[in-house]
Formats: sequence, structure tokens, C-alpha cells
Amino acid sequence: MIAASITAARTPRAPQAKAADPATGAADSTADEQTQSQQHALAVQRQAFDFEMEERSEVERERQALEQLMLAQLKDEDEIVKKWIAMI
Repeated sequence: MIAASITAARTPRAPQAKAADPATGAADSTADEQTQSQQHALAVQRQAFDFEMEERSEVERERQALEQLMLAQLKDEDEIVKKWIAMI
């Protein structure tokens, strides 16, 4: 029972929002600035990720197009070789 009361007292608590300054009635501006800077950092990170994904998609599309072109060229060369063999 004693152990249960000790662990209950040590459970983590959710962070509390800072109260407004009683003298001025204004909220803490540093918290707002930190939140804005974090949001800006997240937006930059999302934009970089989106750009990277678009670039990867384009590279993959180009690779597939080149692969199809190569296969078509190999098919044409095989037909030419077959015709040469048939002429002999």
C-alpha cells in the first residue's frame, strides 16, 4: 500500500500553460515566440520533405521511361538479328 501511494505521487503530469502576468494581464510572449518558431521550423521541414518526394518521384518516372526505351531498343535489335539469320 505504501508503494502504491509513492508511485501515484510520482506520476508525470501534463505541462501547464503559463498564466497571464497579473500586473499587465498579458500572456508570456516568449512562449508565443517559441511556438511560432517551432511552427516555422515544422513548415520548413515539411516543405523540404515534399520537395524531396517530388524529386524522387520525377527521378523514378524518368528511370521507368528510360527502361521502357531500352527494352524497346533491345526488342528492335533482336528482330534485326533474326532477319539477318534468316537471310543466311
